[in-house]
Amino acid sequence: MSLEELKRVILEKAKLEADEIVKEALEKAKSIIRDAEEKKRAIIEEERKRVLGELGLEAKLAEARREARLIIAKTKQEIVEMLKKNIKELLDNMSEEYRKVSLKKEILESLSELKTCGFSVENIIIYVSPRDKNIVESILREININATIIEDQRISGGIILSTSSGEVYIDNTYETRLEKVLRSILPELFKVE
Repeated sequence: MSLEELKRVILEKAKLEADEIVKEALEKAKSIIRDAEEKKRAIIEEERKRVLGELGLEAKLAEARREARLIIAKTKQEIVEMLKKNIKELLDNMSEEYRKVSLKKEILESLSELKTCGFSVENIIIYVSPRDKNIVESILREININATIIEDQRISGGIILSTSSGEVYIDNTYETRLEKVLRSILPELFKVE
């Protein structure tokens, strides 16, 4: 065999071996890529399940928080209603003597407010609970004020004072005073620390 033929045979053999090595390398590379893609899909699926699980927990937690807020709001409302009921009972069962002191104070406050606004205390109208009419008449005689007294079934106690023209209307009823007091104390009462 000549040197040229030997060279050609060696080159062919080297080329065949190189082709075989390249073929094996390509197969191995394809296998590595397939494995990597499968691992990537598995990791993505696992992460997707984890995120969905966390979202489910977050949704459950948000729902529990919402339920807790509703329970707290309902309880606060029940407390306010119970408080109103108890105060109303106390006001309804107030002695006549204490009722007179209370009504006199409210009449004097209302008259003072009327004067402060520049209105006359003549020809005023006072709306009262039917049960308080005699007490209010007595107070007005005592303080020497002439007024028209009108019984109002909607008033459980206290007074509503009005000018005869209706320009000024001062609501000093127990109900209104109670609402004002509740508005001022409820934020403090239900303050979260």
